Amino acid sequence: MRQTVILSAFLFFSMMASAQHEKYSREFGKVTQYEMVMKEYENDPDAEAVMLYNQGEYFYAGNYENGKLYLRMKKQVKIKILKQSGVQYANFEIPIYNGDSGWETVESVEGTTYNIDQGFTQTKLETKNVFEEKVNDYMCVKKIALSDVRPGSVIELSYTIVTPYFFNMRRWYFQERIPVVLSNLRYRAIPYYEYVYILKGSNKLDIFTSDTSTGETRFRNLAYREMIYDFGMNELPAFKDEDYITSVDDYMININFQLSRVHHPHGGSREVMTTWSEMCDEFLKHDNFGKYIKNAEKQAPQIISGINLEGITDREKVELITEFVKLKYKWNGFYGKFADNELKDFLKQQSGNTGNINLLLTGLLKWAEIEVHPVILSTRGNGTISFEHPFQQFFNYVIVLAVVEDRVMLLDGTEPLLYFSVLPERCLNVGGLVVKPKSDEWITIQQRLSSHIQKHLKLNIIPETNSVQAEVMYLSMGPDAYRLRSTYLGNPDNLIRYLKDKEQINATEMKVPETGALNKPFTFLFRLENMIDNHSGKLFINPFCSLNLNKNPFRQSGRTLPVDLIYLRGEAYKSTLLIPEGYNIEYIPANQSIENDLISFSYAIVKIENQLTIDAQFNMKQFIIQPEKYEELKDDFNKMVKSFSDMIVLVKE
Repeated sequence: MRQTVILSAFLFFSMMASAQHEKYSREFGKVTQYEMVMKEYENDPDAEAVMLYNQGEYFYAGNYENGKLYLRMKKQVKIKILKQSGVQYANFEIPIYNGDSGWETVESVEGTTYNIDQGFTQTKLETKNVFEEKVNDYMCVKKIALSDVRPGSVIELSYTIVTPYFFNMRRWYFQERIPVVLSNLRYRAIPYYEYVYILKGSNKLDIFTSDTSTGETRFRNLAYREMIYDFGMNELPAFKDEDYITSVDDYMININFQLSRVHHPHGGSREVMTTWSEMCDEFLKHDNFGKYIKNAEKQAPQIISGINLEGITDREKVELITEFVKLKYKWNGFYGKFADNELKDFLKQQSGNTGNINLLLTGLLKWAEIEVHPVILSTRGNGTISFEHPFQQFFNYVIVLAVVEDRVMLLDGTEPLLYFSVLPERCLNVGGLVVKPKSDEWITIQQRLSSHIQKHLKLNIIPETNSVQAEVMYLSMGPDAYRLRSTYLGNPDNLIRYLKDKEQINATEMKVPETGALNKPFTFLFRLENMIDNHSGKLFINPFCSLNLNKNPFRQSGRTLPVDLIYLRGEAYKSTLLIPEGYNIEYIPANQSIENDLISFSYAIVKIENQLTIDAQFNMKQFIIQPEKYEELKDDFNKMVKSFSDMIVLVKE
């Protein structure tokens, strides 16, 4: 049952009287008058909410029952809700993990919603609003929802994560998607665990202090003094999501801790942060990595017994085995650099994470006598790797490197609709570490293919009905072909819905002549009918029936982050139309072109007798555009959109 405490407005403001000099309180369970009555945040009047404080304390505490130390991560947060859209910040999700030592736990959960109605109200967090959802055998999410939250509310939440896994010290985000008044993390270090920290999104902290505790801490036969570190930042702006970026973790100000060395109480120490080559050796010894590959290689004759590899080239072997894995084993949607279950279970279930699939593929190719190595990487959403810090935690994915006829091929067995040597977009994130003995070899991972779309239209103008009928051929190559194949899945209606949702096109008579090989263009045909404007006998015609670029994807007033398009891309349009009998051309758009280091664009119209042919195309020359080039990019696209919006005008004779 929800617990609500109501005080009179007089009592509330009396209670606050001692704190009138404070705008904001850092004490959990205490709100100020200013916090309750504020209508907007002065540094960001448009903010939907503001984080008044975000306070954390990381420390170690012993469990006398089992004699083990645990890492405890306490978090306290206070948020002012300013607009209805800000109510979403009253919902929290905390990932917790499972390993050899059992599940992490979330303890000491407390939450309160403060409001001013007829009086001052405090609504305590209800038990029913705290629950867990299991993601898989290794992860679940603790969900917390505060009640009675609305514009004007102040909310507080406090909880502590308890973990036996000292490598899993949580990343601390100073910056959020709403403004932050104060963010502070205190880390109470003990002599036995040594960490390095990596700051992202900023070159420095507003607060950084270190000091030795005055008192001694004892646990069983251990006695030690804590080293106390304070990290803090003040008055941070809201992090604004920008399109075409990799991971927000690369740009949102945060600090990440990595366990580097363990010191034993009775002498000696063990390196956790070793070298890249030593890490590779550890992977190759791991049951769910190197030993998994060897097991797959050993069982390969039974696994691929139905495939005949006699008399074919190594490249054909790689393609055949990769396609076999793609078609027989289903990716379950989970990332992983390690296999998440034993090989025998995976073969039986025929479904698993990226580790299961791609480590199996590695073993099968090894058996086929292909030079092959696993490559571990961080996906685009996981952020970039710090090459100065050799930590396993950076990596969340594994792919396969095969060397065929002195050519390097990168393989992924999770996407059956991708050509065998093309990687999914999620993998295209700077580079990966090649895992082989004593190796510190890195390989650049980029999309070698460009994306290209062609749209050919044949127009039939019908003045009597003020309409235009079009026969359209839509051809796509590269990553866009994969997207369309994934949409189609053998059902033309899927493409009709795609065109309606993405391009606002009402297509009919959809035909897919043949899906073709995965390295070939994906082509389909359809018809459409559009109404055309008729003003005083003048017909206004869009020659590409709005299938062209009609909106600038770059509309921000400025850009602070690079534009990452992932790969080069371009589009080409060709339209032919017959001038209806009894009509003449009053206006046709002028030919246009743009040529610079970012983009190539051309728009041209040719008239032969009573037929017009309109050709237009644009191609990107770079797939990563730096912020200082953003305004030029934006201006180029504005010019293209303007050209594409220009109408052909026909007038009655």
